[in-house]
Amino acid sequence: MAVGTQPYTGIAAVICTQKGRRMSVARTQQWIRLAGRRLTGRSRTVARSGWRSALALLFPPYCFLCGKEITQSNTEPKGLCTACRSHLMAWNCPVCRRCASPLPQFWGDSTQCPRCCDRRYAFNQALALGAYTGVWRDAVLCMKRATFEPLTHAVGQLLAERIRDIIRSPTVKQVVPVPMHWSRRLHRGVQTSRVLSAAIARQLQLPLAAHLLGCRRRTEKQGTLTPSDRFRNVRNAFQANSAYDLSGTDVLLVDDIMTTGATLSEAARALQSAGARSITAVVVARGIGH
Repeated sequence: MAVGTQPYTGIAAVICTQKGRRMSVARTQQWIRLAGRRLTGRSRTVARSGWRSALALLFPPYCFLCGKEITQSNTEPKGLCTACRSHLMAWNCPVCRRCASPLPQFWGDSTQCPRCCDRRYAFNQALALGAYTGVWRDAVLCMKRATFEPLTHAVGQLLAERIRDIIRSPTVKQVVPVPMHWSRRLHRGVQTSRVLSAAIARQLQLPLAAHLLGCRRRTEKQGTLTPSDRFRNVRNAFQANSAYDLSGTDVLLVDDIMTTGATLSEAARALQSAGARSITAVVVARGIGH
């Protein structure tokens, strides 16, 4: 189903019904921030507390995924109710540490799998929240629209929770979004990978390097190409900013979805050229085919 050409179904349909409500909340929050800048000290603290209470009364918190109102006794600061968070974090099957693909039953080695054993990725490992099916497919499609930025931010925080216990290296110094060509970003109105990266960086208290990578040319849409053509399509498409020093550092490379891994691998190659020691690809969903 192409985004914007047909109505959403399932969870996506529920999310779409919240569009007007989210825009109203965003406008109110913007007004509160502007008004708060005119106050200082204790007055600002008291005013912000009162405004937040009024905002919660006018616009009760709700789950960005299922649309269910979150009561004060069950407040989830990350914008997802307990049921949805549990459902989305339930992907506990064995996965390949190299490409994040689910492993066949009784597959012994988790460092390589049938999907990546014959591929040379520039990143060192990959992590994903779930498979690109069902609820996650609906959520990822919604996240590609600017009006669903709150959902993207909530999923980014969820992704940070998942990788917190895995990413322990003290040398991780940059969170880098996979860049999008300016013309495509202008048309879409949002860069999903950047919103995800911002949420992860804040949650893990890591610096966000939003401009470290740039897209040098407009490529064809990967979804319209064969697996082999996808690698050729993105070859030399990314370039690292020389203002950043990545010597001896580990980098988190963030995107919304990984299918063949061509885009992430080419972006990682540019980071390697800039001196990055290790690159971990972090995605929301892993495409697993049929």
